[in-house]
Amino acid sequence: MTQKRVPKKNIDPVIVDVKKPAFNYERLKKFETVNLAKVPEKKKPGWGRTKKVLFASFIGVIAFLTVATFVVVGNVAHIKASVSSSGGSIVQNFVASADALKKMEPQTAANLLVQNNTALSNINATVNQGFTGALLQTIGNFVPLFKNAFSFLGQAVTLNGDFLSLAQNLSNIQTQAVPDLMHDGPALIKLLYDTHTLVQKIAAETQTIKNTTSDLQNLSPYFKDVNASIGNDYLKYSSNLYAWDSVLVNLTNWLASQTPRHFLVFLENPAEIRPGGGFLGSYADLTIQGGQLTNMDVRDIYDPDGQLKEKVVPPEELQGITTNWGARDANWFFDQPTSAKTVIGFLEASKMYADASTTFDGAIALNVNVIEAMLQATGPIYLPEYKTTIDSSNILDVVQQQTEQSADQRASQPKKILQVLAPILMQKLQALSPDAEQSLFTAFKSLVATKDITFYFKDPAIASFLNTNDLDGSIYELPDNFWGGYLAVVNANVAGGKSDAFVSEAVQATVDTDTSGNVFTDLKVTRTHNGNTQTESWWRAPNKDFLQVFTEPNSTLVATIGENQRPQVPFFNYKGAGYSVNPDLAAIQNGEVFLGNDQTMERTEFGKNVFGAWLLLNAGQTKTLEMRYQTPYNDPTLVTPGGKFTFIFERQSGVQNSLDVTINAPFHYIWAETGTGTYNYQTDDPPGRTVITLTLQNQPPATD
Repeated sequence: MTQKRVPKKNIDPVIVDVKKPAFNYERLKKFETVNLAKVPEKKKPGWGRTKKVLFASFIGVIAFLTVATFVVVGNVAHIKASVSSSGGSIVQNFVASADALKKMEPQTAANLLVQNNTALSNINATVNQGFTGALLQTIGNFVPLFKNAFSFLGQAVTLNGDFLSLAQNLSNIQTQAVPDLMHDGPALIKLLYDTHTLVQKIAAETQTIKNTTSDLQNLSPYFKDVNASIGNDYLKYSSNLYAWDSVLVNLTNWLASQTPRHFLVFLENPAEIRPGGGFLGSYADLTIQGGQLTNMDVRDIYDPDGQLKEKVVPPEELQGITTNWGARDANWFFDQPTSAKTVIGFLEASKMYADASTTFDGAIALNVNVIEAMLQATGPIYLPEYKTTIDSSNILDVVQQQTEQSADQRASQPKKILQVLAPILMQKLQALSPDAEQSLFTAFKSLVATKDITFYFKDPAIASFLNTNDLDGSIYELPDNFWGGYLAVVNANVAGGKSDAFVSEAVQATVDTDTSGNVFTDLKVTRTHNGNTQTESWWRAPNKDFLQVFTEPNSTLVATIGENQRPQVPFFNYKGAGYSVNPDLAAIQNGEVFLGNDQTMERTEFGKNVFGAWLLLNAGQTKTLEMRYQTPYNDPTLVTPGGKFTFIFERQSGVQNSLDVTINAPFHYIWAETGTGTYNYQTDDPPGRTVITLTLQNQPPATD
């Protein structure tokens, strides 16, 4: 009989009426004894294995760091030596290159930055070489300080490269600006815009490096020194960079304008000196559109003056030769931006420009010294129309001859020779070799330093930049805490022919100080008229000079010797004739007084006290004007060891005067700079502004 198979039920080793879901009952088969009274529960995973993994990992990291530390420490001396030997020079080169760029010496800056490239490459190779570099990079991924160190190196390399590009751009501006202005305006605009972009980038990179070195200064004395160095100069250079950037933007926008813009070139003649430079006999009106010069119109100043309907009261010193003030005589202020503004005002008021609504955005003032420098660069220029050759040695003679006695003069075109010369000179300047271009640019820098070239712009940002960088010929503004002496000797030829071409001037000043800080100045101005060596009447004419001495604002005149009788001015009823008054001139002349014998004038002008007198010289004659004046400070706290005394001499554009100044310390004091109580400075060719700063020290006790 066949047996029926019965299904197996409840025959598992573990008997459970209701199985708990998700519980591994198979696992319990391994055990012989089962506690059926206890309901099995899911057991939480243990920490044993995790601990083992974490512990092993920790040991691995420690081992890695230990090995890494030994490797890095083993190479730290080598890295430190590399950084120490090159790091300081890199920072110094950055600072020096920034100074060079500010002085428009891009080649000097480039040489320093190329040295930096080499030094940075060496440091980079040392830090990143082999296993040490890999370890440092790995550590840098975990330790922010090491990461910043690597960032600093990259930032320095980038900044150096951008500074080098900026130096190249400035070099290109020096050599290409004039040719591009003449022939390729878009190229000039692109060059200026690219330079602006670089300046912005460098400003941001400088700030980034400043922040990085600030974070790293506790890592190494080197970074502390770098942070201090950058910190000391950062504000100065960052403000310079932002000033450059503002100027580049405004200048680029001005040049790129598709509306014709007008810019003036004043051609001053120092043979007839005026406070703002030479007599303004000629000028050029430059029309610029889309970055390119589209027209150059050389004119006699009498052309617009002849169409000037506005009637303006002239300066008192000119009222003996004219009743109408115009552009020809507006170069009257020692503060050259004020002179330029006044000349432009007269030109814009002339019917010649007013009818066409022509305005001028600025001006550059040049005197004959600049034209001579150009001719030295180009070489002689033959003018077939005049059958004569003009070079650097005869330009003044030839032009003056044509102005005074020629067919042009008789045809009422006395300055036609300049109209003929100007385009030929510009063509030759564009064809200069690179070496000649560099020599001419160096000469221009010297002429800017002596105020033979000055710039004026109406745009406030550009004007501020020109003023800050001593490019506009403005009068130095004394600081509030100033202790010292200020001196400028300013001449004005009034109906004295062209005799200043052969007048030499020597300025001698003795400055004494007392223990209360008061300053006493003895001044001698000696002028010699050498026109007696010439045959032409305009060189031999009596030199009639209105001489002004600019001093500290609170100076008082004690005595004057050697002045001549001031010319009598014929009466003219300006008010009744409906004349207007120039506000800048009125601000100067309204407060003037005449002192002593009624020959010496005193007034306030541009924050300075001014003493004026007339000095008349015949050809072959020498005269000396002597003045003694004092400046009360009455502040004994100024006279202490370490106290600073500053003497400033400002030179007049177009005048070459020798300077001999002696400064004596107060009783019982000496100057640290000389070790004695006397300091002497002499030069036959002072710069546009001479600044002498001296430091007081106690006089050492006498020794037997």
